[in-house]
Amino acid sequence: MAEALSAPGAFGPEQMTLSTELLQALTAGDKVRLVDMLSDEARTASHVAIDVNGAGASPGAVSPPRVGTSCRLLGVASNGNTALHLVASRGHAELAALICEKAPSLVAARNMCLDTLLHCAARAGHREVAECLLSAMRAGGAEEAAALRARNRQGATSLYEAVRHGCAGVVDAFMTASPELASGTNDDGVSVLYLAVSIESHRMVRALLRRSPDGAPSPASFTGPEGRTAMHVAAACCKGMVMEILAWKPEGPTLLTKVDSSGKSPLHFAVLHHNLDVVELLLNVEASLVRISDKDGLYPLHAVAMVGSTRIIDELIEKCHDYYEMVDDKGRNFLHCAVEHARDMVVDHICRNDKFDMLLNATDDEGNTPLHLAVKHGHPRIVTLLLQTTSVKTCIINKNGLTVIDLAHKELRSGSNYFLDPHRIVFNCLYSSGPTFYTVEGIQLLRVKDRPATETEASMKEDGMTKTGTIASVLIATVAFAAAFTVPGGFIADDHPNADTMAFVCSIVATSFLIYGGAREIPPNHRSRYNRLASGLVPVGVQFMLAAFAFGLHLVLVLICAMFIVAIVLEITLPNY
Repeated sequence: MAEALSAPGAFGPEQMTLSTELLQALTAGDKVRLVDMLSDEARTASHVAIDVNGAGASPGAVSPPRVGTSCRLLGVASNGNTALHLVASRGHAELAALICEKAPSLVAARNMCLDTLLHCAARAGHREVAECLLSAMRAGGAEEAAALRARNRQGATSLYEAVRHGCAGVVDAFMTASPELASGTNDDGVSVLYLAVSIESHRMVRALLRRSPDGAPSPASFTGPEGRTAMHVAAACCKGMVMEILAWKPEGPTLLTKVDSSGKSPLHFAVLHHNLDVVELLLNVEASLVRISDKDGLYPLHAVAMVGSTRIIDELIEKCHDYYEMVDDKGRNFLHCAVEHARDMVVDHICRNDKFDMLLNATDDEGNTPLHLAVKHGHPRIVTLLLQTTSVKTCIINKNGLTVIDLAHKELRSGSNYFLDPHRIVFNCLYSSGPTFYTVEGIQLLRVKDRPATETEASMKEDGMTKTGTIASVLIATVAFAAAFTVPGGFIADDHPNADTMAFVCSIVATSFLIYGGAREIPPNHRSRYNRLASGLVPVGVQFMLAAFAFGLHLVLVLICAMFIVAIVLEITLPNY
């Protein structure tokens, strides 16, 4: 059948096409002109019926004649559209009723895309045409009934096309005339109800879930892709959609506990989309939803910790007082998940509430505490928040025998040497406030503040020398500044740099190195390197400054001598004056 419909003209033995005059009347909706053409045909032509569906034994097979069929209407356009397809897609309801009367065999016709007349009317949103065609199809035989439920090449029914194009009026007409159409799905297993909820059309959802006149509940299907239901997508959308489905009795409330292929319930979807009002509604209807975990063992509490909503966390905890017992397949509680996903707001919220103390030092299956994970993933902000909490222990050892400072050192060695690298910042933070001892390749080391007094004094002495060097370099720069840019003897003199200028440059560079190297945030090896460079530049600057002063003093003495010589000469040569 599909092969018969795949080529133009596979609708009759003579592959008739619609005449230009008839096409103009159909597309323009000119009923008077169409009636005149059909009247002329009735006087000159006989009636014959043609199988327009290609459903016979071979393409174009002739079906038994039907009384009243007009031969002129049995042609097709180039894409296989019949006269009814053309008027249905353009919304000409009167012409559709007339053609259904004159050529009833066209009611079940399908074009090259396997679209029925209802597909065209539904896609264009013409409710009156859809009602006319629905009436004609329901009054027909088995062939028309099959066309009512037919799918096109995209696997979509006519009702699915109406929902997909947002034609609420057509959906209402379908559900009034044939509510059983809502029980079907497309080839991907997506129901019309799931689609209507996903595009957030309240009107279409109400039409699909409306009870029939005899009081029977709607037969609508609720299935969606990957095992999800309409309730899953409603929980991700808004509270109104959830209420619409909950009002669908008795099917709606049962969807609350259904899970998708990954094991997620509608509550998981609500928390993942930050829908606090939906979370409150779902928990008020079914509080046990908070205890449903997915295939990875993740409860809604884990999911909300990953997205970072503290208000939803408080709402879930009110319905589940043993939240500290809820761990996933890796033994992690929701604080572990918040740390791994860098949700510092959640971590801060937990650290500020004493009721969460049991979570702070809990270990997962690998023996890692939340602080271990913060160190491993390099989250300085979270490490700081946890260390500020007095109940957090830094001496806990994981399965690999590592404390948090051990783990920090391990991550530091595998990272970069950049001083703003997150793992380096974490290590420095733990190094100054962590456990008294840590191990590096089996050697036990002491913390900085627990080292012998001689080392501390040496460090203080180094800081004092740095301050002294900074003061000296600043004084040199101050003294040399004016002389370096004063003419004569400015920045360039006699095609070579002035000594004052060189003293000024050396002192400025040395000052910069000393300030940078004096910062506590700089790694110790970097500090010592810059201090050594500065200690070499300061003496050079002093030497250039002394040379400049010596040169200046030399010039002054030369001028004084010259003045004395001139005075003596004048006294000798001009005795009478």
